[in-house]
Amino acid sequence: MRDHFDADGILQLTRELVSIPSVTGSGRENEAAAFIHDFFRRMPYFQEHPEHLLLFPVEEAGQKRMAVLAFLRAGCDTDATLLLNGHFDVVDTDVCGDLAGCAFDPGEYTRRMGGRVLPGEALRDLRTGNWLFGRGVMDMKCGLAMHMACMEHRASKRDLLRSNLLFLAVPDEEGDSAGMRGSLPVLASFIARNSLDVRAALSGEPAFWVHGPGRGTGERVFFTGTTGKVMPMFFCIEREAHAGFCFDGLNAASIAAEVVSRMEGSPAFLDGVGGEVLPPPVCLKMKDLRDAYSVTLPEKAVAYFNVLTVTRSPAEVLEMCRNVASQALDAAVSRQKENVRAFAERAGGMGAMPDWSTRVLCIDDLARMAEPSRGELDTFMSGLPADMDAREKGIAIANRMAELAGIKGPAVIIGFLPPYYPHRINRRATDKERRLRAVMERLCGMAESDLGNVKLVECFTGIMDLSYMGFQGSRKELLALAENMPGWGRIFSLPMEDLLSLDVPIASLGPAGKDAHKDTERLELDFSLHAAPAMLDMAIDLLSGP
Repeated sequence: MRDHFDADGILQLTRELVSIPSVTGSGRENEAAAFIHDFFRRMPYFQEHPEHLLLFPVEEAGQKRMAVLAFLRAGCDTDATLLLNGHFDVVDTDVCGDLAGCAFDPGEYTRRMGGRVLPGEALRDLRTGNWLFGRGVMDMKCGLAMHMACMEHRASKRDLLRSNLLFLAVPDEEGDSAGMRGSLPVLASFIARNSLDVRAALSGEPAFWVHGPGRGTGERVFFTGTTGKVMPMFFCIEREAHAGFCFDGLNAASIAAEVVSRMEGSPAFLDGVGGEVLPPPVCLKMKDLRDAYSVTLPEKAVAYFNVLTVTRSPAEVLEMCRNVASQALDAAVSRQKENVRAFAERAGGMGAMPDWSTRVLCIDDLARMAEPSRGELDTFMSGLPADMDAREKGIAIANRMAELAGIKGPAVIIGFLPPYYPHRINRRATDKERRLRAVMERLCGMAESDLGNVKLVECFTGIMDLSYMGFQGSRKELLALAENMPGWGRIFSLPMEDLLSLDVPIASLGPAGKDAHKDTERLELDFSLHAAPAMLDMAIDLLSGP
């Protein structure tokens, strides 16, 4: 068996992985898992140590997708271990239009891109011959190929390896990270059973070319942390009324509108680290819960938001949302009173001024109020369609809880919807964190000196699976998430004990590319096949040993 840890070998593996159309949720992710498992199974080391190679399920129902774990023990007696991690699912090819049929054939897709009208930068890259186009070439099958080739190369020289290598490849990173969440119990158990000291987790995610003021042609960006994400939900309940007597009530849509005006782009929710500021909250959905036309005021409306974190826990975000909900209710009631006053002046005086008491509740408050009807709620949750969107399930469960608790408006119920990603930041608080940061600074400094256009940042501003390498907070802060997500354990869950047992610093060390998820997704060949593998190889040596 040849050693793939060279440019030709990594490119060959990349093409083979890309040829598998492992689109998230398509039912074909397990084909990629099987390919990766077979790659390792053919290696002499894993034939001698089959117990070090696992192909295991990450979900009990649904598509029963699989993940792959491979453990390569060092030639010396050591518990020091490095984790290599990546995902093998990809987004679909809808944006590729008439070329969707060949998007998983990088050579053909790149050739046919020459006949397309491309954005200026993509066209310039294509003409250099240094870029390979196709679905998954950079996000992130080249990174996986690099890790697989590295494992094979190191297995052939195991006597020189001073740190164990633990490889984990998962499905569903592009969805709700069911792959990584479902892998945590297996990963944590394997680490504990083998008494491993995991010093760092290295992602094969690509170094995205990032453009900005003063950056010229852009920079390949690596990171030593990743953003967290929570999805706060505001479930608004009206004071009922007919549209012809609108001042007898308070429209739920009116309350929701006040919430959105306070949350959208709110500077109060801005978070950041090391001079880097994350994007502010944005509303991902706002709707009322009525299915048909009616002249009754909408009784219930909901809005939920994308909120990114690097320092705040779910408990802190929940408390901030409580304040927003209170302000929104007060503003909606005040505006209604002003409208009543203006109407009365025009109509010559009529009706009484609204005198309502308002309430802001959390999902855990609602759960206690609905506890006497717990059996009915369980039956309702069991009857929700299996293919229903997880966020819609959460909203439906919150609605049923409010009904069972007999909640009357004006009120706002706050909680969370899936998914949830913990932030993972290098705080330089432990020897592991300081060592990894120093290694990444050294590697990126060398790459910048040799190649230019390389930058190391504190955190990846998207979301990724290595978020789950531990929770940087207390158990109580994490419980605030579970206690305030309707349907926790049914529509979304985390293996909390396993998450809390881990504390692994992270960094990215992958290939480089541009335009993930677009029809112009492409891999920078020279850097990805030469510089990136060399950086990974050096990182393993620098992070190994005493």
